[in-house]
Amino acid sequence: MPTSSFKIRLFSVLKSKLKVASIELKTTEEITAGGLMDLACEQYPPMAPYRSIMRLAVNQKYVQDSNRLQDGDEIAIITPVSGG
Repeated sequence: MPTSSFKIRLFSVLKSKLKVASIELKTTEEITAGGLMDLACEQYPPMAPYRSIMRLAVNQKYVQDSNRLQDGDEIAIITPVSGG
């Protein structure tokens, strides 16, 4: 089965914790948005405490955890940002 590769842009606390602006994940199976975020938390443990507040944007639109992803999608993981 072919491998799908996903480059995921990170923002706010996730970018700060991992000290990188993006990560890359590979899978040989079809994957949902929620599955990709779970895989990211497994491979990058500092992300795990934020899993419940992470949102996935695909091609610049927020998606539900159940949305299937396609190889080549533009992906970003967003956490809430506060400020004044």
